[in-house]
Amino acid sequence: MIRSRVFLAFSLVFLFIALVTYAFVDFREREDKAYDLYQSESYLKVLGLYQEKEIPSSELELTILSETISQLEKKLNEKETTKELQSFFQSRSETKLAEWETTRGTYYHIQDPYLPNLKKHGDGYKRALITKIVTLTKPIPKPEVTNLLLKLILEDPRGMEDRFSRALTNLLSFPFEPIGEIESEFLLQSLHFLANTTNTNLFHQTAILRGKNVNLRSGPGRENSEVGKITEPEQAICLEEDAGTETIAGSSGHWKRCYFPNLQRSAWIFSGFLTEVPPNPTLIAELEKRFKSSENEVRIDFEGWNGTQIPATFFGDYIPRDSVRISGETGFPIYGLTKESKGLQRICKKLAGDKNYFEFSFQPTDSNLPISFLELHLNYENKDHLAYSISLDKESIWVNKNRYVLDGEKRRENLSLHIGSRKGDKWNASLWRRNTGLIQSIHSFPLDESALSSGGYSWEICLPLAKEPNREQVILFEIRTGIH
Repeated sequence: MIRSRVFLAFSLVFLFIALVTYAFVDFREREDKAYDLYQSESYLKVLGLYQEKEIPSSELELTILSETISQLEKKLNEKETTKELQSFFQSRSETKLAEWETTRGTYYHIQDPYLPNLKKHGDGYKRALITKIVTLTKPIPKPEVTNLLLKLILEDPRGMEDRFSRALTNLLSFPFEPIGEIESEFLLQSLHFLANTTNTNLFHQTAILRGKNVNLRSGPGRENSEVGKITEPEQAICLEEDAGTETIAGSSGHWKRCYFPNLQRSAWIFSGFLTEVPPNPTLIAELEKRFKSSENEVRIDFEGWNGTQIPATFFGDYIPRDSVRISGETGFPIYGLTKESKGLQRICKKLAGDKNYFEFSFQPTDSNLPISFLELHLNYENKDHLAYSISLDKESIWVNKNRYVLDGEKRRENLSLHIGSRKGDKWNASLWRRNTGLIQSIHSFPLDESALSSGGYSWEICLPLAKEPNREQVILFEIRTGIH
């Protein structure tokens, strides 16, 4: 009887501890915690989730961390900035705090170790760069403005028009160093494209000047200092408008801050001296042509795939399997072969046009033996020919017979295979992690030289499927392919 009561008491205590642990311990993935903390503006808590020298592999985590640095830099430069926040960054070796002397006093800049590790031209990189620009609330040194401007105009604004427009508007409010003819053309392309896009603050804001020796001012109103004069037909792209109405020379209007491309600066001008003109269609066409390669990008993921049916746009002998959900994304499990396995089947996706890179995102495996999880085929003469086979074990990634030893951390990886030059009947490729080359000179399996020379082929992405599911698996999340 006593033993029963003791056992019951211990059971109740254990249950209580378990309930308390479940109630107060956050078991979610770290990137989910980071996202929620960022949304609640708990920026220091976001940094607290990571070791100071840690550079995560996840694009989402890198984006959140970079945006967090930008938001904290904004707080550092507010009037009510606390000494504690300055001390926090002065004590961190990986996020060094610089002090820039500007026309409006000291500007505190936090060195961002995360932005350089994001994939250039990717959505995460663009979001982080835009956040860095829109959080600037007072002038920074001209070279720093120029650096951000050159980075921004190299990015495709399509799909992020509103945020891109606000970032460009904010950046052009600060003086910057003169930029080259090509860069000036890129800037004009972006401005005219955004002025032709309905959901941006630059929509219908292209104009030409009418009048001679028209004053430009440092602020909205004649009481502000004169900063220059311009004469028709100077171009202008207007960035913002003062709410007040004024009458000058019998014309009623508003003061507008506009960017003047020939001057490479922005200033305030009275709207009575401006005539709205449509955006330049040639500049818009040039922007679309410049970023045409991104339109050729194919993105394959498994959202909407229910496991019972073959993933959308694939063909072949499909073997049903349960989908895997990790950190809010659906993954496709690819199983390794066992002694009992009777071989592989494949499902494939045909690709149109030429391709020179294949990027793939996956969760590592615990398998001792390599698991083939992605194949790249060339189709010619109505037959598939294997060019590259990519496999994974718990230590390494293999591309054909080439091996690279991974760092052993069981985190999501994002790698890409870049197809380079061709010699005879073989392609030459290289394996990359972001901006770092992992394996160089990876030869494809032999192919038909005449088909390669004539271009009479097309690429296919194939997923090998073991007929018997087992515990050893690679989780594939996403594949991107296109032309760089």
